[in-house]
Amino acid sequence: MIKDTSSQDVILTQPKSKKIWVISAFSAVILALSFIVYPSISNWSSSDRSVSQSRIRVAEVERGMFIRDLSLQGNIVAANSPKLYAPAVGTVTLLANPGEQVNKGDTVAIVSSPSLTNRLQQEKSRLESLQIELERQKIATKQARIKSRQQIQLEKVVLDAAEREKRRAEQSVKIQALSQIDYEKAIDDLKRSQLKYDFAIEQAELEQENLSFELKTKESEYNQYKLLVGNTERLVNELNMLAPVSGIIGSWSVEQKSAVSLNQPILTVVDLSAFQVEVDIPESYADSVGIGMPVKVNYNAQEYDASLISISPEVTNNVIKGRVAFSAEPPPGIKQNQRVSSRVIIEQKDNVLYLPRGSFVQHHGGLKAFVIDGEIATLTNVTLGARSIDKIEVVSGLEKGQTVIISNTDFVGDAKILNLN
Repeated sequence: MIKDTSSQDVILTQPKSKKIWVISAFSAVILALSFIVYPSISNWSSSDRSVSQSRIRVAEVERGMFIRDLSLQGNIVAANSPKLYAPAVGTVTLLANPGEQVNKGDTVAIVSSPSLTNRLQQEKSRLESLQIELERQKIATKQARIKSRQQIQLEKVVLDAAEREKRRAEQSVKIQALSQIDYEKAIDDLKRSQLKYDFAIEQAELEQENLSFELKTKESEYNQYKLLVGNTERLVNELNMLAPVSGIIGSWSVEQKSAVSLNQPILTVVDLSAFQVEVDIPESYADSVGIGMPVKVNYNAQEYDASLISISPEVTNNVIKGRVAFSAEPPPGIKQNQRVSSRVIIEQKDNVLYLPRGSFVQHHGGLKAFVIDGEIATLTNVTLGARSIDKIEVVSGLEKGQTVIISNTDFVGDAKILNLN
């Protein structure tokens, strides 16, 4: 029979001090973990919802210059683009092609109009005839004046002779060398001569008025026809169509060597030094913008100073048309109908609190915002003011340096405290 090993077993007892040390170490670890995890557990328990920081966009409240502006889209238009029209019926010859550079006064087209040139020749011939008639009338007037003056002088001579005869008769009657009847006859002759002289003067004056009237009539007829000839000459000169401004040929309205009618459009000349921007102003901003407001036109990544010079009085498709003029020379290389963006500076404020513009105002209508403190975002009452393209004015509820969630927070629902992780 095999004996067991009970005689060899020895009961070992654990040292009391080692057991105490293990328990103490475990308690210390638990206590340390509680200090580390407690803030997170506390935040989690006090928050309404936990949100990942990757889903939000934050920004600090800043203080400085706030510019309230309005972004507008528009097209480049030529403020001065005169169109040339046919001065008469004829055949047109176009000398400048679309896009070609021209200077003011250059001949850009010629209209051949035989009927107009023939009419000018006829009118000139008629004008020469009227001029001859006018000169003939002047000569006739001079002749009539000479004849009237001659008649007056002759009657004056007869009157003087009758006065001498009367004086002679008076002396003869005194010495009784002349009868009373002959004396009375001398008196009658004097009266008759006086009447003829007076009538001659009146007749000459009346004749002078009549001649002046006839001469003025001829002169008026001549001058009137001269104006007609001048107008026809102007039309003939306009057959050589000149560029009214320096620029480029915009487009042809007719084909080369085609027949044109009176006042038919021929071509357009675009003045390159007078470009403007036609902008579309939303109807909701109609009361905010006004003539004279400064505008920044963005072209080729650069901003150019301009100003709002006109606003249409009517609304079309919920927009109002406006015109913007550059303060200096237009940007080089700019083209008509080119699409550009611009900013209308409505107002400027200094020392203003503001945030970058974001979609956070959509959640609570701009009356509340989440302010971040550490890992907690608390919903806070705020008052927002004016809005620009990239900024929103903060009137109250926030202070400089505070961090605010500016992205859309619709996904948190009615939560008022967020735990950011």
